[in-house]
Amino acid sequence: MTCPIRYCLPVVFFLLVTENTSFPDTVSPWPMFRHDPQHTGSSSYAGSKEGILKWCFRTNGEVNSSPAIGEDGTIYVGSLDGSIYAVTPDGKLKWNYSLDDRVYSSPALDGVGNVYVCSWGGKVISLDAKGSLRWQVQIRGRITSSPVVSDAGGSGEGAIYVGSDNYRLYAITTDGKVKWAFNTRKYVDSSPAVGPDGTVYFGSNDHFIYAIGPDGALRWRFNTLGAVSSSPAVADDGTVYVGSSSGVLYALGDKGDVKWSIVTQQWIDSSPAVGPDGGVYFGSNDGKLFAVSGDGVLRWTYHTGGVITSSPVVDKDGIVYVGSWDESLYAVDGEGEFRWALPTRGPIRSSPAIGADGTIYFGSADGGLYAVGK
Repeated sequence: MTCPIRYCLPVVFFLLVTENTSFPDTVSPWPMFRHDPQHTGSSSYAGSKEGILKWCFRTNGEVNSSPAIGEDGTIYVGSLDGSIYAVTPDGKLKWNYSLDDRVYSSPALDGVGNVYVCSWGGKVISLDAKGSLRWQVQIRGRITSSPVVSDAGGSGEGAIYVGSDNYRLYAITTDGKVKWAFNTRKYVDSSPAVGPDGTVYFGSNDHFIYAIGPDGALRWRFNTLGAVSSSPAVADDGTVYVGSSSGVLYALGDKGDVKWSIVTQQWIDSSPAVGPDGGVYFGSNDGKLFAVSGDGVLRWTYHTGGVITSSPVVDKDGIVYVGSWDESLYAVDGEGEFRWALPTRGPIRSSPAIGADGTIYFGSADGGLYAVGK
């Protein structure tokens, strides 16, 4: 018997807790991958203008995970050494929790400080702010997708959305129960974004970007003509931006219609950011950082010395920060002019996060979590 597309679930294991998780408005400066459920990659704070290294916290594996920042300034990040780390704003270890597996996924925080993160081997776990396990769900398949935590739509319950290479996108409650799973035809490496109305947007290696309702029902899908590992970004007007291995960045309307597109020379792994002026910023495997106006006009490109799979972020002044496989993090202003670069000892796949004091946090394949200040 063939399972209905939405409810074909693998076996899962739950370690449940009895507490409820509320979703108050968070004052965290960067609670998850790409900053917010819409994955805009845009901060209301000004980032570092000088690019001075404050400190580097060393793990025992590559840090491809992107940092999240708690309300108290604690930085959370995963490492391929199998652990998630909580690091104080001055670069000291607060705690670490071993998942006994590689962590590519970026952590996400809810409004009360609980941490959600996934392992390569399919674990989805929740920790409290002290690093104690709240619950764990085992999904069949590997996970590189980063979870998004959202209560868009105002149910008050919230959910964690995450993709797996078992071809599914999952919705998991904040107490560790699978609500539903949506089937695609290929791996789901893309990290989902959630619009203000609760619509969940994500890509699959089956070449489609999907729009799913909070109940797991398909609203629309769009064929990008290439694998989608880039995470979508949703602008305030509902426009969905997403890149594809076809080398094209698409701007899609709320029905999946194409508003405009920009063609690059290589696969787009990098996820787009939406700046304070409505501009769209993204990297390409051709080594270029692209800036496009909200109506689809190419404004400028900036060429780094390596492939860009890191997803750029934008501060309140329009400064763009992005990592490159040439082992440096770059700051480029809103006109495409170089501001500064900070070298590391490994390719940078991690997307930066901006703290309330302007500190830029990011990981490197050299095993370091870096803090760059003014």
